[in-house]
Amino acid sequence: MSTGLKVLYIDDEALLKMAFVETLKQQGYDARGAISGKEALDLIDADMPDIIILDVMMKPMDGWETLTHIKNRATTQDIPIIMQTGKSLTIKDVIRYGDQIEDYLIKPVRLPDLVKAVEGVRERREMIQGEVDQAKIRGGDPDLINEYAQIRHRTLIGKRLITILGRIYPIKTDGTIETDFDIPELHQVINQFEEDQKRCKELHQSLLV
Repeated sequence: MSTGLKVLYIDDEALLKMAFVETLKQQGYDARGAISGKEALDLIDADMPDIIILDVMMKPMDGWETLTHIKNRATTQDIPIIMQTGKSLTIKDVIRYGDQIEDYLIKPVRLPDLVKAVEGVRERREMIQGEVDQAKIRGGDPDLINEYAQIRHRTLIGKRLITILGRIYPIKTDGTIETDFDIPELHQVINQFEEDQKRCKELHQSLLV
């Protein structure tokens, strides 16, 4: 049964790319594959995907550079992108790219985890759109509704990225940092997430309660 979602899987490991494209097709996705950033950009121009799964460790154009090209184009900047790699997520990655990605998967990636990540994109967007529609029905201010949609999405992704960072950095399960550990960049990420959460709650109270 088709899901209706067009997925572009980008990885310069040809066999891995072929295997995941075929398995995604078996799960009902309209899946295609590319083995380089340049090929991916050409495919995107030819037929816009709904979701992109992008490997970080590619040559000559790596995943982060490919991500930047996609996000710098007005026609493609809103395509949700899931990054995957064998490397751990770093604080610098989150600071630089956190607002541009939907999820981050660590290789080896199992098919159930990949499908869960893809479906997570759909579920988040449908949930936020439902809340936006509800706020519009209530007569909410359009600018505040737009701000809420953006910050709601950012907090959901931020929570996921902080969970991943917590595998290698001293972040507690409640999202706080161990008190005796001082990494300025880590505090920057956590503080921004907490500010976003606070503003999100304020807007939720104003628009939806």
